Amino acid sequence: MILDDREVGLLMRLARRRVVAAGELVLHGDHPARDLVLLLSGDVVLGSRAADGSLRTERSLSGPAWLDLSSAWREAVYEMEALALSDVVVAELDLVMLRAELLLQPALALKLCSRLSLQVHQLIDASRNLLHNDASARFAQWLLQRCPDAEGEVQLRLQERKRDIAQQLAMTPETLSRLMRSFEGRGVIDVRGYQVRIRDVARLRELAGGAVD
Repeated sequence: MILDDREVGLLMRLARRRVVAAGELVLHGDHPARDLVLLLSGDVVLGSRAADGSLRTERSLSGPAWLDLSSAWREAVYEMEALALSDVVVAELDLVMLRAELLLQPALALKLCSRLSLQVHQLIDASRNLLHNDASARFAQWLLQRCPDAEGEVQLRLQERKRDIAQQLAMTPETLSRLMRSFEGRGVIDVRGYQVRIRDVARLRELAGGAVD
């Protein structure tokens, strides 16, 4: 979604900026959603509460990215809780004020609809990945989603704990560790702590079962 300068200026005028420290909740799952929330900078994980009260990680985001673009339209609570992995800055757009502006800005409204459509597509892909792919393909696709247009070698820094990554991929931390060692043994990646060097993107795509959108 590419906004022109006038549209960016409008959103920035409507936005309230908020700084959230690492380890604090950015979105609360039991709070009414009245704003569209944009992650301007920093890293977060999103998920839902398990029976023991812990946060069950479902996906992660790095800014700039939309953190929640849909809950406020449904007049519901936020669909997922968001926890800051680093200090983050978010912009909150009051939906009542934004809706009034969108009546006068149809091009901006279409761009927001396009972004919502893309998010639905990404969630469908993620669901298919979990339902139909084995553990190796799920991990390969997860890595590719962090460098979708890359060729050759790529350097990644993992922001999440390995336990959180394993939760996103519906596997145990032990399985994830075994996959990392297996991928290293095949010359696909190198892992040093939270630094991952993808040595062969083409091979990773083969393991994922094809290119990632």
